[in-house]
Amino acid sequence: MKKLEQREWAFIDDIVYFIYSNDNFINDRKTFLSYINQLIPNNFSVFHMPDKTGEHLLCDPIIYIPGEANGANSSHIEAINRYIEEYEEEDFGKWIMLVGKRDVYREMDLIDDDEIRTTGYFNDTYAAFNIKYSLQVISAFNNQFQAAIVLGRSKENGDFSDKEIYMMELINRHLSLKLYQDSLKNNTENNHAYTHLDEKIMKMADKCMLTKRETEVVFKVVKESLTNDEICSSLCIAGHTLNKHLSNIYIKCDVNSRVSLIHKVLS
Repeated sequence: MKKLEQREWAFIDDIVYFIYSNDNFINDRKTFLSYINQLIPNNFSVFHMPDKTGEHLLCDPIIYIPGEANGANSSHIEAINRYIEEYEEEDFGKWIMLVGKRDVYREMDLIDDDEIRTTGYFNDTYAAFNIKYSLQVISAFNNQFQAAIVLGRSKENGDFSDKEIYMMELINRHLSLKLYQDSLKNNTENNHAYTHLDEKIMKMADKCMLTKRETEVVFKVVKESLTNDEICSSLCIAGHTLNKHLSNIYIKCDVNSRVSLIHKVLS
């Protein structure tokens, strides 16, 4: 493996400083991915957070595509959401996330080319971004899974080098610690942020026997005032899945619209 050049060490130092100095890192993940792209060029990257509901392993994906002024389009977002909903189980790196192990690896080192071509996520998700090679980054600390990042390259740009893996490993050590520290901080803050509106939503959810996921949707609609597209992105679900949840909510709560749902909660 080639030694790192001074400029590469300097860039890694800048990225690590960005990680630790950013009090709102979770919402600035696209900037982080843009910095990574300058150090480790790629055609596409996505930054997933862990799904705390237990319905999936991953959620809340942030996509970065170099050179795309408007970022990921709807087809890109749908492709990533399909991976979460349909192909997550067949991902050969799933066990690394489940055991809470920090790792950085080329996917081709884990599964051969012929085998990966049989997977749904290669033929669907990767195809949507014209990706053949991927670098998988699993962030974990204290045996707790914190995030999953994928860097992708086209066939023309070739696979990732040992040197690029090493640079990402250096960064991932710090990223894993930062995400762990933020998760502890957020858990503490959330314990003190339970509002009167939260109580009203939970009371209605209990009365109407809403599921955990349906209750999450109500929070997104009533408390956060998100659009359907924003809810789908936040909960990592497809539009038809959200529509099914909303239909069930309306029936159980005896309402017929978002407005009447809000009135029901506040009444």
